[in-house]
Amino acid sequence: MKYVALSLISLLALPMVCTPHPTPFFPSFPYHPSTPLAAILYYSAVLNMLIAIGFKLRVGCTLLMKDQKAGTIPLLSYILFFPFHIPTILYTYIHTVLGVGHGVNYADEVLPDFWVGGRYAHKIPQSQKPPERWEVTVDLTSEFPEMSIGETSVYVNAPVWDGTPPTIANIDLCASAISSGWRGSRGNGGKSGGAVMVHCAHGRGRSCLIACAGIVKSGKAKDWRE
Repeated sequence: MKYVALSLISLLALPMVCTPHPTPFFPSFPYHPSTPLAAILYYSAVLNMLIAIGFKLRVGCTLLMKDQKAGTIPLLSYILFFPFHIPTILYTYIHTVLGVGHGVNYADEVLPDFWVGGRYAHKIPQSQKPPERWEVTVDLTSEFPEMSIGETSVYVNAPVWDGTPPTIANIDLCASAISSGWRGSRGNGGKSGGAVMVHCAHGRGRSCLIACAGIVKSGKAKDWRE
């Protein structure tokens, strides 16, 4: 919904920066991109509406060109999709800062060596981190670069729009990686394993779903209810 709102805000701002120029094609909406600012507002409205449609249809998660192996987002993505990136970065940062101010952690250890968090999970205090590097990091964002890529042995990116569920294939991919690498798993083939971090943007939706799947896949629970 927030990207629908961004699109509408961009359209509503047009009368503030445009002089009405009625045309036979759009007589009921006489505001046209005659200035750079107006063009940016139009572009923002169209782009964020298309992304909102992608959210609804659960398609286009790779639109932002995130490298699923390196966890990076190229500069070109930030240039092309700046009307999406800028408010998303600001919203997530402010939301996280406010949450931390109210006692919400960047990430939480829900089971021994099993962590669930948000986009800033890499900021958990060093004293709370496992002594070794993360054995597995599962990143469920399509909109943010991975900040712990240098501290993890196995990186899995299953890009999903914020607020939408992963596909069955991605759930299985992530759960299998957790089962193979988590120290607490019964399914890692006798390996010692290590600590696992599962994160999305806010640590509430996508990451919790995958955490449940990983715990069940690892044999530590019979189903998601347990």
